[in-house]
Amino acid sequence: MISYVLLMLLTAKGAFLIDERIGIVFFFILLLPLFCMLKWPDQPFLLYVGFSAMLIGKFVYAVSSTPLKGPDENNYYAQVQSYLGLGDFLSYAGEHISTYLFNSSAYPIFGLMYMPFYKLLNVSDPLVIITYNSIMLIWIAYMLYALNKAYFGFELVNRRLYEGWIILGLFLSPSFMMMSSLFAKDVTCVALGLYCTYLLMRRKYFWFLIVMLYATGLRDYAIVYTLCFYLLFTRRFKIALSMLLVSAGVLAVKIGGLGLVNAFLLTVFLFMSPNPINFENWEPHVFYRSLEAVSMLVALVLAVFMYIRYKETRRFYLLCIVLLLAYACTLVLVGYMTVTGRNLDYGLGTIGDNMVRKKLPILPLLYMFQAYTACYTVLWLATIRNKRRGRHERPRPVSQIQGGANHRHPHPSSLPEAGA
Repeated sequence: MISYVLLMLLTAKGAFLIDERIGIVFFFILLLPLFCMLKWPDQPFLLYVGFSAMLIGKFVYAVSSTPLKGPDENNYYAQVQSYLGLGDFLSYAGEHISTYLFNSSAYPIFGLMYMPFYKLLNVSDPLVIITYNSIMLIWIAYMLYALNKAYFGFELVNRRLYEGWIILGLFLSPSFMMMSSLFAKDVTCVALGLYCTYLLMRRKYFWFLIVMLYATGLRDYAIVYTLCFYLLFTRRFKIALSMLLVSAGVLAVKIGGLGLVNAFLLTVFLFMSPNPINFENWEPHVFYRSLEAVSMLVALVLAVFMYIRYKETRRFYLLCIVLLLAYACTLVLVGYMTVTGRNLDYGLGTIGDNMVRKKLPILPLLYMFQAYTACYTVLWLATIRNKRRGRHERPRPVSQIQGGANHRHPHPSSLPEAGA
């Protein structure tokens, strides 16, 4: 597989030299065999539907928008233009990180990921970032599948549906579709969080510390969403509850009761952002993300019913809610520091930052939540259907059955006896 990746990059480099836009198309064609080489579940239809949807989404974003939407995106891309050679950039990044060790900018740190990609392919078009982010998205989907395959220990009625739903959901996710089409660090942050979870599960603590140090340079609270995944897969409810109490305590001391209320509201908002009640969020450029929010909200409502009906689901749902609350407390604290740092007013419902980006690191957990709920919803619907069938197909009384038998066989004495 590694040999194919190297061959793919070298082949794509030749296509990029001819034309960078043609090179992007050629890169995605070469990506399909790599996609097939990964050890996916035996659900080729769902996989290819998801992969095809990702490609279509990338094409739509490529022709309808720009990967340089905000100041962060432009600053990341500026490094591609400013440093002609990879060695020049690495010298700058090393000097910056060593000088500002605990306060380094994310620009050179994220550059350590995408600058080798750009310089190896010898490209400068900002749109090329979608190829890098697409690799990250495939990695995210595969790691989440592998983690669930190996470590998901909660009772589950349909593992095939659960795993297929997660993979298809991530590839079809409008949030991932949009963020993987921008020149931004967010998709990489998600991938690193899941990879750190994998390293923790495999007890590779040295490499976990190395990768976590780098991930923290990209997101200050990378350890929080990494622990959310780790505690879910290890089913450690008490430690998760302790993490929630500590984060809520810090929030209460720093902000007060208003912070705790905002944390609760933000937990709900993780499921329903962008807010589907706001009509502006149904405009064409936000439409699909609003649909995603509605699907998550439906999953949340159904989860309440599944929690009441099926006792075996309660451990999973309780742990998920505790972890989401702990993550929300972290986001509220980060938002509070951002708002007060800009000398703005902080009030009820204040988030203080781009919610789509803050939601993204925990979005795989939300899709696990949705997939788990879908499995038990299918079970519930099947139970209702079977009850209705039983009601409409009641067995006939024994007298009718015997009467029918006598009518069908008027000469029972002509039948052979047992043992004849």
